[in-house]
Amino acid sequence: MEDTKQQLIFENLWQKKDSPFHTSIVQLWKMNAPDLPAEQFTNRLYQIVFAVVNESGEVVGVSTAFKTYVKQLRKYMYAFRCLVDPAYRSPGLPSALIVKTRDFLEDIHASEIEGGEPCIGMITLVENEHFRKVRNEAIWPASKMVYIGNSAKGYPIRVYYFNKALI
Repeated sequence: MEDTKQQLIFENLWQKKDSPFHTSIVQLWKMNAPDLPAEQFTNRLYQIVFAVVNESGEVVGVSTAFKTYVKQLRKYMYAFRCLVDPAYRSPGLPSALIVKTRDFLEDIHASEIEGGEPCIGMITLVENEHFRKVRNEAIWPASKMVYIGNSAKGYPIRVYYFNKALI
């Protein structure tokens, strides 16, 4: 039996102003997040951490992060988002994207400790209905993201604290 699974590549695009993948990423967002205002596409292009690219060079997944002050925690964290094309939502791909993004941002944290106020971790709202129903462990096994409550709209909030993060 032949394996028909495509090889996927994780491209780090953190703080890259111009990437040949930007056009494909905008197409992914337009197809899967049609309510997102057009100006948000430009803003989010500069927040990209990883793009997941298939063998044809199309972006089938993306993670973004931006530094934000979390009032309840009184600390800065990276607000994390990810989107995977429904045709590529195989078990493990969203977790792999979260883990790769987490590990990369944690490396940045380690180098930020010396100057300014670094982010102490990642925070995310779980908006995907399937994830809300199926991935309801208090601590997600792969990413170690912990449930800390719900947003005003009822979305679960998860955080991951970086190693050596101080509160």
